Amino acid sequence: MRFTDSSNLLVLALVASSCCAAPAPLRQLAAASALTITSTLKPKSSTSSLLAIRSSTVQAKASSSLLPSVRSSTIQPKASSSSPPSPPAAQPPAAQAPVLLSPATAEQAGGGVPGGPPPETTFSANALSNFKVANFIEGIESGFFAGALDSLNKDATFNNASADGKSIANVTTQIAAQELVHKATLEGLLSLANESAVPACATIFPVSDTPDFLAKANLVTSAAIGVIITILQSLAGTDPNLLGPLSSILSCESQQDAFFRMSGSNTPSASPFNTALSQTFAYNIALSFVDPRSCPQLLPLPILPSLNLTSPTFVSTAPATPPTSITFTASGVSATDKLFIGWVNQANPIVYSNVTISNGVATADVPAGLTGIAFAALTREISATTVDGLTNVTIAGPAAVLMS
Repeated sequence: MRFTDSSNLLVLALVASSCCAAPAPLRQLAAASALTITSTLKPKSSTSSLLAIRSSTVQAKASSSLLPSVRSSTIQPKASSSSPPSPPAAQPPAAQAPVLLSPATAEQAGGGVPGGPPPETTFSANALSNFKVANFIEGIESGFFAGALDSLNKDATFNNASADGKSIANVTTQIAAQELVHKATLEGLLSLANESAVPACATIFPVSDTPDFLAKANLVTSAAIGVIITILQSLAGTDPNLLGPLSSILSCESQQDAFFRMSGSNTPSASPFNTALSQTFAYNIALSFVDPRSCPQLLPLPILPSLNLTSPTFVSTAPATPPTSITFTASGVSATDKLFIGWVNQANPIVYSNVTISNGVATADVPAGLTGIAFAALTREISATTVDGLTNVTIAGPAAVLMS
């Protein structure tokens, strides 16, 4: 079905209150009451009618600019002198309108969910699958930043202002609000296709201090960036009209990650290209931030065994000299197994290094030329050249390695 009639001229912000209300850790963003629209309100036919609620019980008058978008079956012909007037149509019962994103959250974020009509498109199964992956990861991002604001509320490094008068807490508060807007945008798109949002996981692991926060913020944001790159490539073939919102989210996430890198004394970007990640790789990285048992709905994607690096550990500040090898525990594999690490970095083909195992500890060299964050996956094969191909033959991972 194409979403082109007047009843579908929506604001993507209109999602269920369970999706869009600011969480408790962001209570400072929700000081203003959440804005509601009662079912007795009827939008006018001016451009503000583009802000109509997606509900068949809310009737919008069609202005001349909206008529081309209205289905012919919804336009009633005028009665001629020879035909009796049609009886008035029965009005459906009023429905409870959903709650909007808190105005305080939108103000803190620097803007709310995009207004205007939805994209003129059908929502393919591929689009719905991709949007649910993005919704799940944005939900974990949102909860992670909100939790950090609570757990680090007495951390001096996190809260003390720098020379420009802003603290890491100040910027993180805005980023947390932006993630709520991203989450609401994706849930609004799913709502257009009559698909439910992915409910948020209840237990997100806390951070211990500011360096721990900066390292994990860099990682979770990099995972979001990586999967959005892949999603955009996928949507280009099936749903090109849906590229706009996600491409805008991608650039915002990249700017956020530059802040986390700089706060960790790294350059804003260490590479000319960000690294694309498969849905499964990004999903498994996101799951490392939560207790999966607390997630009401997991995605139909494989959950891979962890690749637990013992060296180098993932920290907020990149080493002065990039690591030349990694070590990890080798449970469930034999010293006689022929194993490899597949390396994902920037827009390059997958490169491989051999794994050696001694006394239960595995070692692999880091190929030359990797920068920024590289992702390592344990595999028995070396034929895959793309991240999707490597994902299909991964037996553990991915693990993130901060190179520069």
